[in-house]
Amino acid sequence: MGGERLAGEVERGLPGFNVSLSCPQSALGVGKSNMKKRVFISYSHDSQEHKSWVLGLAIFLRENGIDVKLDQWDVGIGEDLPKFMEDSIRDSDRVIVISTDKYIEKANSGSGGVGYEKIIVSSEMFSSFNNRRKFIPIVRGVNGNNKLPTFFGSALYLDLTGDLDESVARKRLVDTIFEILPQKPVLGRVPFVPDNGYDVENASEKAAKVGLFDPDVEFDRRFSSAFPGLRGREWVENSEKIKERLSILFRDPIISGGAHLAWWFRGHSNMHIFRFRHVEDRNFLMNEDEINISRICAVNIDVPTRKFIYVETNPDIATGVYGHTEDDIQKMKDVFGYAYEEFGLVDGRLPITRAEYDDGAAIVNGVPVDVTGRVELRVRYLSPYNFIIAPHNSPINQTKFDEKLNEYLNEILNGKNLFDEMCDDILSLRKRGH
Repeated sequence: MGGERLAGEVERGLPGFNVSLSCPQSALGVGKSNMKKRVFISYSHDSQEHKSWVLGLAIFLRENGIDVKLDQWDVGIGEDLPKFMEDSIRDSDRVIVISTDKYIEKANSGSGGVGYEKIIVSSEMFSSFNNRRKFIPIVRGVNGNNKLPTFFGSALYLDLTGDLDESVARKRLVDTIFEILPQKPVLGRVPFVPDNGYDVENASEKAAKVGLFDPDVEFDRRFSSAFPGLRGREWVENSEKIKERLSILFRDPIISGGAHLAWWFRGHSNMHIFRFRHVEDRNFLMNEDEINISRICAVNIDVPTRKFIYVETNPDIATGVYGHTEDDIQKMKDVFGYAYEEFGLVDGRLPITRAEYDDGAAIVNGVPVDVTGRVELRVRYLSPYNFIIAPHNSPINQTKFDEKLNEYLNEILNGKNLFDEMCDDILSLRKRGH
């Protein structure tokens, strides 16, 4: 959870931590895609349902490390709305434009707040080619042939209408904001050129040599290796056995040609797993998340894409950079169902606030220190937490099931005996795309 330093918070440091601005950079390089991104969402207030959907999208983006400017939480009664629009569009790295029938109508006619934003957007878009790339059009429920306002021309857009609003589409949006391009496949041999005696290997053997795999097939294979003979459900609570089973599932490689072996699902917070490693005892690092696993349950009904692993974690100790009180933690639990904090970890040992991580600098022993290239983002859970690991094409990966899954997981954390009901509900889901 980002934020300014609390009043009265003591300055901190670690013995031997070098505050010199010329101290060596660590191997934890932070590239362009890992830098803070500020995003403004431009939309029309079509209905309460649409406003709620936009709010949910903004929450999703913030949960994925993106600082979102949104009128619903950044503008108070009586504040200058036109100035908020101007400042947000000018100061943001990217601007998401939610195109609906009403938005298109207001933009094209120049009416209301949308019409005012159109003037600012058009001015920025046409000032340079790079500025045009700043704007990301998203279509939602447009019935007409023209899916975007006229000032966008024939721009490529992302459609999040109905069932199209799913994890893959939202991941593409996050990748676009962080300027992460899809991995281009290796260029193959021209089929019309003679081999000249070259021994062509079997395609699957060739793929295996370079670590390529079909994620669904590979997840099924590794799941069976980690839980041999399992038909049904198996709980694992012993720390060594948890480490053993998950190490089999997440042995390298876990990424193949841009596709990921597994995803983690937590209602509206679903993401591919690009890193999973054991740290010590019950502690693991999953992407940026520090998780202290208390127990897992493997579920197998002998259908590859319906196999999954349920994970529960113990609460961790707060870093101390925010001074969270028990009341703060309870308030987060009331909102999300669990409590967590986001922070930066410098040189693998010094915690700093999320705001300092975003700025690439921190106050250490009273001195401003540039930590660019030495800091990694971390998430720590301050209360019990749970989630599900499954292949990308699992029926769990459906937007329409996100809210239900979130409710199940939160109720289980609250002590309700709903695990079997949740499993049965998951196993009854229709296959994705059907």
